[in-house]
Amino acid sequence: MKCIGSINRKSLLYKTGVEYGDYTVNHVQGCFHGCLYPCYAMMMAKRFGTVKNYDEWIKPKVVDNAIELLEKELPKLKDKIKSVQLCFTTDNLKI
Repeated sequence: MKCIGSINRKSLLYKTGVEYGDYTVNHVQGCFHGCLYPCYAMMMAKRFGTVKNYDEWIKPKVVDNAIELLEKELPKLKDKIKSVQLCFTTDNLKI
């Protein structure tokens, strides 16, 4: 079994501009299977500085403080949220 790392975040629920959802919960960052084609999730992670390179990308991390963040963020946003997508910061996670 592969080991998965962990990270902490300041926020978990993000407003998104995609046409099929208005919020996303990014509870995982990275991908074990590591495709070599230009992966959108990896390119965005590199662009925003959450991963430095491909080697870092193929070592996924779960957000350790996800429950705590959702308990704090959901009450504030519950009247604004129509749908939540899971997860724009990973691809096909296989453990």
